[in-house]
Amino acid sequence: MLKKKTIMGKFLRIVNGIPRSVEESGTPTIYDDYLVVVASGASGPNEINLADAETGDPITLPNSGTYEGNELEVYFNGNRVEDVVDYNWLGSGTRTQISFTFDLEVGDRIRFRVDRGA
Repeated sequence: MLKKKTIMGKFLRIVNGIPRSVEESGTPTIYDDYLVVVASGASGPNEINLADAETGDPITLPNSGTYEGNELEVYFNGNRVEDVVDYNWLGSGTRTQISFTFDLEVGDRIRFRVDRGA
């Protein structure tokens, strides 16, 4: 099961013309989670009922996932899909939902991913 991860790293920064190694905290977090479409009786944050997965229905990212625009990567059954063509962002600012431009089917797996900002 994929979960939210916080990663720390060392980066090279130029400070007053001098290269310095800087350790940064894991903020912003890396988000990597999924949903599976079930016929009915969704249990837990990683399942969604088929009745709630029709074209245009708001789909909430699992486990309190958030994104701010094009940083969100969405994968449908392992294939990366494109915003506007395959799905739409819902809301503004810090978002928690998307909607697909097609109906989902039982067994479909949707992966949501936000990479660490540059």
